[in-house]
Amino acid sequence: MSILESSAKHALIDDKISEKQLTYFILALHNHQPVGNLPEVYAAAFKDAYAPFIEVLSRYPDVKVVLHYSGILLDWIAKNEPAFMGTLREMVGRGQVEVMGGSFYEPILPIIPDSDKKGQIQKLSRYLRRKLGAEVQGMWLAERIWEPHLARPLCQAGIRYVVVDDAHFQELGLKSEELRGYYLTEEEGCPLRIFSISEKLRYLIPFEKTEETLSFLGHIGKESPGSLAVLADDGEKFGSWPGTHEHVYEKGWLEEFFQLLQENKDWLRTTTFSEYMDKYPPRGRIYLPAASYREMKQWAGGFWRNFLVRYPESNRMHKKMLAVRKRLPEIMPRKVRQKAREHIWAAQCNCAYWHGVFGGLYLNFLRAAVYENLIKAENLIVRSVHNGKKWLELKVSDQDYDGFQEIVVNNEYFALLFSPFQGGSLWELSYRPAAVNLLDTFTRQPEPYHEDLLNEGINIKKHDQNPEKEVQTIHGRLAAKEDGLHKYVIYDRYPRGALLDHVLPLETSLDSFSRGEYQEIGNFLFEPYRASLQYNQGQAQVVFSRYGEVKEQGVLFVQKEILLPAAAQEIEIKYNLQNNNEQGPPLSFRFGVEFNLAFLAGYAPDRYYHIPGRQLEQPFLASKGVEKEVAELCITDEWRKLQVVLRFSRPIRLWRFPVETVSQSEDGLERVYQQSVLVPNLDLTLEPQENAELNITLAINSGGGF
Repeated sequence: MSILESSAKHALIDDKISEKQLTYFILALHNHQPVGNLPEVYAAAFKDAYAPFIEVLSRYPDVKVVLHYSGILLDWIAKNEPAFMGTLREMVGRGQVEVMGGSFYEPILPIIPDSDKKGQIQKLSRYLRRKLGAEVQGMWLAERIWEPHLARPLCQAGIRYVVVDDAHFQELGLKSEELRGYYLTEEEGCPLRIFSISEKLRYLIPFEKTEETLSFLGHIGKESPGSLAVLADDGEKFGSWPGTHEHVYEKGWLEEFFQLLQENKDWLRTTTFSEYMDKYPPRGRIYLPAASYREMKQWAGGFWRNFLVRYPESNRMHKKMLAVRKRLPEIMPRKVRQKAREHIWAAQCNCAYWHGVFGGLYLNFLRAAVYENLIKAENLIVRSVHNGKKWLELKVSDQDYDGFQEIVVNNEYFALLFSPFQGGSLWELSYRPAAVNLLDTFTRQPEPYHEDLLNEGINIKKHDQNPEKEVQTIHGRLAAKEDGLHKYVIYDRYPRGALLDHVLPLETSLDSFSRGEYQEIGNFLFEPYRASLQYNQGQAQVVFSRYGEVKEQGVLFVQKEILLPAAAQEIEIKYNLQNNNEQGPPLSFRFGVEFNLAFLAGYAPDRYYHIPGRQLEQPFLASKGVEKEVAELCITDEWRKLQVVLRFSRPIRLWRFPVETVSQSEDGLERVYQQSVLVPNLDLTLEPQENAELNITLAINSGGGF
């Protein structure tokens, strides 16, 4: 089509349409399931929402809609419900459905490299063309996260339009009546059309009576000829959200709504984004600020990237992704590089990186899926670079972009990340054979919804779940707080990692420690340690040391040495503690080393503790207890076919307890096991210049048969 033809098409709108003051309505649904979600969740969403929506729509051929499915979800549908794909293809072919593209794995676009933006968009566009015969013109932005620079890579990927919330426009002072069409933006001369989603319609559809939506659409139709109203929202609202399947389908809301649309087509026309752009020009040029929908801005504190500040867990995943992504060019074989890139793209799926009503940062199995893909990608890279098993990589850099250097140590079996600035602590313990990061831990912190719940009290009703999604949903409020949430809402005093050094009073108990109601009498926890890194006799040697105070007693010197040989499946940790005083009374304290280890399920029978030579009354990983005179501890995860063994050079007292969180979801509140805390500890009395040693061996075996 020439430029003149295009202009004429915009100008020569049917006279009858203008006379009748037609209102245009676009119904666009976004359907998505995250990487790592459980198969039964996919199946339930398909049965409750995706399939019945298309079934009802097929009976109303005059009703046009726009549908977006993430590549992850489409892949599942194509493999498990192929007939659905055939029906969808027919609807696309007859022009009833416009398929909106997007990024295949549904990332938050601004936080991934531009080449990945374009690559993921083009991957889904090719997929939609091949599977559905759809030519993609627009795309869904994950969580409607918009930043101005996106126009350029989106345009370069072949995208003509996107949809964002009216809140984006209102930040510039635009009124509702100015948002009845679309606008044009650009970045470096790359144009992009932007449609506005009506927040009013988001709350009307499908929750209020159908007549209220028709009344609202009738009102905006009086504003000007060709007025457009857009609802673009989650397809799961149509059947998957609590109570919506009954409301939308069993009680006939959707059938009634489509019937009304069809009966009122003399003044109300359903259309698609592409069709509307062919009829009407943009309302003007615009440059939108960085924004998202109103609720997301509240959850994030105004700006989505703030999640990377509020939640260190999110930042660690993101920075691990960037670190692995930077190494992708190191792979020489093209097919191997493509496979690694696919894992990286899968790890960019947004759901595990944030928290609101829908974000899955609190869901351990979603974070585990991110790490699994990152570790698999990294495995392909390091094995391509190193020909053979006896290799080590040592690196010092600011991995998490906090302004302080971290230490990275890699071999064939492990990826380790140490922080000298944070007490010589360990923040990644990835075991390559199982593609598991055992330090995929979570630190409990206040959430806005906790305060009201603590005031009102909550009864927790436990229900059985697949052990991979071991969640307790909280139902029903009680007047008595004693039976409620206060037992589970605990806030951590410090981030939860490993090799956290505690110097405690001798009388410190497990109960007080697990609740965070105790005193540190040493200044070692999360204080800076001196660090050295060496390659010595075929092994990496990391040494941390610090002179610190034992409160009102004197100076204590702590040194911990971590040894990782090439091709070894075990890590040696050697502690040396010395009373650095020349004279005076001894130093008396309880010394503990904290490990937080993540195993996905705390109550599953296939994940358990074992101490050789004794029977534990409660061996499950969410159990709490004290064991004395322990020389070895085994933690078995039959689900992921691995076993962690901790061996001690001298008998120790072992504390164990779980970290469980209470978080908000669309189903209510959920109590989730995050990790098990292990604190081997011993009581020490050191005379001046006397020292004590404790060696810990951490070994991991995989493959089962333990």
